[in-house]
Amino acid sequence: MSATKNTMGAAAGSDAAPGAGSGGRGQRAGAGAGNDRIVATLNEVACRPDGAPWGVRELAETLGGSRSTVNRILQGLTEQGLAARDANGNYTAGQRLRVLANRLLDRHPLLGSARSIIDTLSRSCDATALLALYDPSAGRCFVAIMTMAPGPVRYNLGPGTVIPLHAGAAGRAILAELGIDAVDESALTAFTEDTVTDRPGLERILAEDRAAGYTISVGQHFALAAGVAAPFRFGGLLGAVSVTRPRFDTTDDDLRRFVPQVQDTARRLSALPLVGPDHSREKAFESGSAAASSARLDRAPEPGSEGGSAVARVERLLTALVAESAGLETTGRPLARRIGANPATATKLLGTALESGLALRRGERVVVGPRLLCWAAALGATAGVVSVTAHIVAALAADTGETIGVAEFDSRSRHAQLTTVVPGSRPLHYGLATGVEIPLHAGAAGKAILAELPGEVVDGLALTQYTERTVSNRAELEDELDCVRARGWATGDGERIPDAFGIAAAYFVDGVVAGSVTATIPRFRVPEVDIDSVTEKIVHAAREITTLLTVTLGT
Repeated sequence: MSATKNTMGAAAGSDAAPGAGSGGRGQRAGAGAGNDRIVATLNEVACRPDGAPWGVRELAETLGGSRSTVNRILQGLTEQGLAARDANGNYTAGQRLRVLANRLLDRHPLLGSARSIIDTLSRSCDATALLALYDPSAGRCFVAIMTMAPGPVRYNLGPGTVIPLHAGAAGRAILAELGIDAVDESALTAFTEDTVTDRPGLERILAEDRAAGYTISVGQHFALAAGVAAPFRFGGLLGAVSVTRPRFDTTDDDLRRFVPQVQDTARRLSALPLVGPDHSREKAFESGSAAASSARLDRAPEPGSEGGSAVARVERLLTALVAESAGLETTGRPLARRIGANPATATKLLGTALESGLALRRGERVVVGPRLLCWAAALGATAGVVSVTAHIVAALAADTGETIGVAEFDSRSRHAQLTTVVPGSRPLHYGLATGVEIPLHAGAAGKAILAELPGEVVDGLALTQYTERTVSNRAELEDELDCVRARGWATGDGERIPDAFGIAAAYFVDGVVAGSVTATIPRFRVPEVDIDSVTEKIVHAAREITTLLTVTLGT
């Protein structure tokens, strides 16, 4: 996505929305210039091509703001995990932003359900299939989902890529719904010799597309591409689904043959339920333990609190939008409480969100808007536990000097596996391997998880004896798990590996146990280790991971 300059210091109501590019729509006066600047900066960080880092000077020039202002905003975004600073002092999208993007791609009512539908269309047409969405705040459309067809010649427009409204099947299908006035004369760029750039000619073609209910484009965006698209509407969003193949390998009959399949796909997308697919851990596996309940993180501050900085309030609004597929209330105090602001401040922030496309009105509620969906598409599904928690685990290993591991718990299979290991820095430290399944009843990592699971899980476990120290008596194990729940951490002394001592604390996602963080120490070194200090740091790291990964707020 190409960067376009915005005047960060300009009053709201200027020609371009922050971060929206040259096709932007006006901002409402008084919508909160500070919020505008935050959203503009975050937009450029999220949509940087290939995730390349931004230097402060470069980003300030792109946004048309001062270096000091941009630097201050970037620091605030970094504190909230929405941006991250690399070793060279440059900035990229932060892990919290990637977690939110990943959740949208997985559970948004449209994006979470459409992937399999687009994949099916791609296979049936042996073509690259796209789902594109229109962003009114920017006056442009972007690729939200793409499935590339196999073969030596491929049509590839990655998610997050901006595509023209007047050229190419997907863009033109959307423009046919909007009408010619939705595109400026200056935007009618000729991409190929077949691109229609004269307004009367384009208006005539759009009328034909609208009457037909589909669009066929041959060589108008890319000279060697031919495609078919059909528009759809979903919960206030306007989009198009298209298939594209190499022009030299696609006949007019092929394109006409694709039309019914593309139109049927568009109808299926329009008919998707307005509540996202339920992949919640709660449905797969209920915890219900006291410790899990206490670990649920309500990011909203106490009533009457201002809830920290403006960037913190933006983060809470983004989280609330992502968490609530049914939408957020927009009146009264509920929204103000949710984002940690007084009602007037909450109203201003909501105005910025609506006008920048982060949010979209649906009746009396607001839901995720096209700009936020574009950020998710551009960032992609990169938010696995291993990648987003790496900085926390590395810092913990450096601070303690001990080997740190992260175990992930699969609630469906009821198995836990060690997925991250950072070796300790001490001369004598313990070595562990990733990809190893760990027992739930033996060792600190497993017991920290098991303590947060229903009693039926303990009852169904085979208490395998790994060492002479493994607890194999069920009553004794249950007593120990009670202690783990009460204090919030577990220990293991030679129970799975004879010469290893472990300290572990569970982490949670949306209030349900999802794994544990463990320090593993050679048993003979335990007397010289400050166990209380290591334990405190393990518990703190588990809470950090819980905060990072939690999106659906506790009640």
